[in-house]
Amino acid sequence: MALIEQPMTAFLASRRCSGRAIRVAMDWAVEQARTRTPLIGGFHSPLEQSVLEVMLAAHAPVVIVIARQLHPARLPVAWREAVQAGTAAVVSMDDTQQRLTTELAMRRNHWIAHHAAHIVVAEASPDGSLVSCLAQWKIEGRRVSVLLHEVGKQ
Repeated sequence: MALIEQPMTAFLASRRCSGRAIRVAMDWAVEQARTRTPLIGGFHSPLEQSVLEVMLAAHAPVVIVIARQLHPARLPVAWREAVQAGTAAVVSMDDTQQRLTTELAMRRNHWIAHHAAHIVVAEASPDGSLVSCLAQWKIEGRRVSVLLHEVGKQ
């Protein structure tokens, strides 16, 4: 529980990301793991899963948010081991038993954003749901960064 009470950085990415976004996000993930920045996310998209793998391999703090009941969910062995080691927490944002839908994914993303001090998006597809989330979070005054935009500023 102490992990969940820390200021966390949310990480989100569209299901389909450009090669450039993948490279930038993986470099970013290595830096977050090195500095032990606590991350929170659903870790559902392929790029999000890769970032989670970096965090777990480095034994860096991470909160994994699932959009279904925690029990009787079958968690991957790596997740269970990280939870037992105290470097990860798995939380449920809903008590539903249904499969992840677009609506549930959106609700999960908003739940994650609400629990994060900083929201980082690798890339948001122009036709994807993250674009509207980003706009809403910015209107709400949330601290939001898009990695490709950050790279362009350097």
